[in-house]
Amino acid sequence: MKKQTSIAIIAHDNKKADMIQFLIKNRIALEHDKVQLIATGILERNAEKSGFKVKKMLACLMGGDAQIASKVAAGKINVVFMFTDH
Repeated sequence: MKKQTSIAIIAHDNKKADMIQFLIKNRIALEHDKVQLIATGILERNAEKSGFKVKKMLACLMGGDAQIASKVAAGKINVVFMFTDH
């Protein structure tokens, strides 16, 4: 049995819409039952409004980014997609 792939999605404010478009374009791969999406605050809500199941972390301002970082360090998140303003 293949284990689940956990993917964290992170986007700066000006890139949140781009991230949602990326998710939609890759919907077939990302909605697979072996994929778990993880996001913080607004991005999690936007992804769910677009039809994705997302595990919610705290908002970034409340430590959600640190929650994701700790899961990456512990090997519990396999992939991180991060869209930045820079």
